[in-house]
Amino acid sequence: MFKTPFYNLTCLLYAASSNSLEIIGSGYGRTGTDTLREALSELGYKTYHMRGASTVDMYCSIYIISKSSIVKCQTYHTDLLEIFDNSLSQDITDWNTLAENNCSDVELLKSIFERGEWEAAVDFPACMCWEQLAEIYPNAKVIHTERESPEKWWESASESILVVHSSFPMNVMNRVLPFFIAHHKMCEAMWSAVMKKSVSDTEPGWPTIYKTEILASYSGNSERVREIVPSERLLVQDHRQGWKLLAEFLGKDEPNKPYPHSNTRAEFKAFMRNLHFGLGAAVILLLGIVVFVLKKVAGMFSTGNKRKAE
Repeated sequence: MFKTPFYNLTCLLYAASSNSLEIIGSGYGRTGTDTLREALSELGYKTYHMRGASTVDMYCSIYIISKSSIVKCQTYHTDLLEIFDNSLSQDITDWNTLAENNCSDVELLKSIFERGEWEAAVDFPACMCWEQLAEIYPNAKVIHTERESPEKWWESASESILVVHSSFPMNVMNRVLPFFIAHHKMCEAMWSAVMKKSVSDTEPGWPTIYKTEILASYSGNSERVREIVPSERLLVQDHRQGWKLLAEFLGKDEPNKPYPHSNTRAEFKAFMRNLHFGLGAAVILLLGIVVFVLKKVAGMFSTGNKRKAE
């Protein structure tokens, strides 16, 4: 990708700024990115992840609806109003714009991490722009995560992140609630960006009809990281090896606790079941309120008409 002198100068100026990313995750979602988030957090890095970037507020809010209580979702606190009024909602809009312009807006990309003073970024949507981030922050280290094979990654992704928005009741919410509409739009733009073609998860047969192209994008990403990132700046993290390589790479002491292992496929499925239950409960509650109001209005009209007839 051709870079203008102005673009390169802007990157150098940003690299000298105080709030710089120190770690850039280049691995796609479902490669252990949430495990990496937990590990980096334990090592002292404030880490940006899809779970904290946008969807945690949506999901926690759904839990609140379904459980009728304020809850704590992992390390993030939220309340019901956050789904409608939250600075993180701005991230969704910004990532959608970045997906559409191939991460070329340096100022916009930088602003996402400045807002929250993030020190590391992993998972989607940040990994969509890892190459641009590596140029903006030349002193940042790159950590790549991947599965044992592309097919193993597909087995996990095709049952989770690739179909989040295409199953009921999310596919209904995507059409009626502004937050869900925006988040769905961002996700479609993100997949279109990584696949380098316009795609939609509303297409019949999604994602299987694009399996070859999705896997090519996944494999190509891993190859690209190894091709352009200098070895001294890159760590391909194997979570099975625990803390040792990660701590050494970052110049940190190994924590005296087990290495994390989070957001497994089973956990993701359980999470989605809870999410669907919460959304379903919210839909039923909303419909109940609408029916109640309509009955009240109809009753008022009926009473009024009777009085007029008398």
